[in-house]
Amino acid sequence: MARVEFSELWPQLMGLVPVYTRNGVNGTSILLEKTPTLFCEVKTKTLLARLTRTFLIELRLAQRAFSRVCGRRYAVPIALRPGLVMVPVRARTARVKDDGTRAYLVKDKIREYLPEDTRSKRGGTRIVFVNDTTLTVPHRWSNMREVMVAAELVEREGARLIGYLADRTGCEVKENPESYCCKKCPRRDLCFPEEE
Repeated sequence: MARVEFSELWPQLMGLVPVYTRNGVNGTSILLEKTPTLFCEVKTKTLLARLTRTFLIELRLAQRAFSRVCGRRYAVPIALRPGLVMVPVRARTARVKDDGTRAYLVKDKIREYLPEDTRSKRGGTRIVFVNDTTLTVPHRWSNMREVMVAAELVEREGARLIGYLADRTGCEVKENPESYCCKKCPRRDLCFPEEE
């Protein structure tokens, strides 16, 4: 498969899930909202690092910063931008060490999560996405709830930081190239002093 371009895919990204193929290849299923699932023969954590680099964020630094916010040392949610918080969930049992067990799901694309098998001691969780697809993971519902609460804390802190940066500069970054923040900036004289 060709290199995954997250700069184009991120708006419809629902998650990165580690999977084994029938012939034993350890790869990642890239769950998308409006198009079929893609398969990439790269480990999930490597794809997550590529996704964070798309937003000019270093994965290890983000994990360290957000672990302080949510009080978790492992399985730390990562806020990349408003509406794009990656929630780590145990998705499988690894066959070999370093195969990776965690899926990273987009918090805003999860409609609900339900306990799957309450009779067994371990249980599981069925995750329902916004497009009505489901993913069943061997993650206990109570642990899933803890991770989602941690993701809420991380999302609030990320929004606070983005708001703080917007307040300090007097501008707000926009996605649309025709409406760059400095064209409508109340402090335009500071942004473009030579135009005046």
